[in-house]
Amino acid sequence: MSALRAVAERTGLVVLGVVTALALAELALRLWLPPPPVMDLRGLHEFRPDKSWLYGLRPGAEGRVSATGDVLYRINADGFRGPRHARPAPADRVRVVVLGDSVAFGYAVEEASTFPRLLEARLAALFPQAGFEFVNLGVGGYNAWNELELLRDVGIGYQPDLVLVQFCINDLNDPTLHFDAQTRLALDAIPDAAFPDPSRRRGSQHAESSARVWCARSRLCTLVHERWLPAHEPEFDEAARRAAGDPVESAHAPEWRWLEARYREMAAVAARAGAGFAVLAFPYRAQLEGRGPHPVEERLLALARRNGWTVVDPLPAFRAARAGGTPLFVDWWHPSAAGHRIAAAETLRTLACAGALGEAARSACPAGGPGARD
Repeated sequence: MSALRAVAERTGLVVLGVVTALALAELALRLWLPPPPVMDLRGLHEFRPDKSWLYGLRPGAEGRVSATGDVLYRINADGFRGPRHARPAPADRVRVVVLGDSVAFGYAVEEASTFPRLLEARLAALFPQAGFEFVNLGVGGYNAWNELELLRDVGIGYQPDLVLVQFCINDLNDPTLHFDAQTRLALDAIPDAAFPDPSRRRGSQHAESSARVWCARSRLCTLVHERWLPAHEPEFDEAARRAAGDPVESAHAPEWRWLEARYREMAAVAARAGAGFAVLAFPYRAQLEGRGPHPVEERLLALARRNGWTVVDPLPAFRAARAGGTPLFVDWWHPSAAGHRIAAAETLRTLACAGALGEAARSACPAGGPGARD
């Protein structure tokens, strides 16, 4: 018995020593090792199993993404790109909460060139006494479901006067690839409500364990994983990739009913807080080829009319600017800095003309209405 006890004591001391060494290593890394550089967008995100919106931007993250060159991404202490905003809102502010995905976030453009920041700067120049603020809650990979959950949990706490949701055509696609691409995690706990068409939902790819969640939060485990273990990426066949990437444009697809239902819930949340609701229907590159109204644009306008919402339609302005030769998109969906400028200008015209920014901004409405040029 004494021999067994001695072995147990020695084993316990070894285990205690290992645990102590690991704890000291973790502490040392947190104190002295600078955060690893951001090499792709996943480095900006964190898994949030405690939140209904599943994942978000990592507070304090900062870095450049190899795919977008010199663009610097800074995430503030609240977990969003751009300046922090006081909560509760000061009484002398007109505050707009912007919901959206990587378009609103500003993929491939500096933060000062994103449409929310351009809107804020333009309104500050026009109406310096009004105190307009645009709180950009855009998170890469989000769709209308994440945006709704984020609005309920966080957005309303900013006490907005207006909630502006940015639409992107990939909001209607299977979100799994978009979510996984942003987080490097297989988010198996996604509810059916997050899928525009749950019947097309793919099977679970990987079980998210508590150990993986812990590892994602540990500097030591993350360092070991990234330097000595291959990054694990979900494998999808080509049909699945196309399903997540190709636009859903059919008027009879269930995805459009899903989108309208999510927007109605957003509008109801906003209304209960005393805020208005508007939709920014961001175009995508293929829509610039035509001349007449595009089916996606027409459906969004009809959806807004049915529900009494203000909708911003910058597609005509994008088409007009296309002749100038300046690239308006950096890829299929994401606007360039020039695209953000157009979206900001059209959003200001439309919201001002609709009275969505209050009486102080009505003079920003041109004589010919929201589509008129200065």
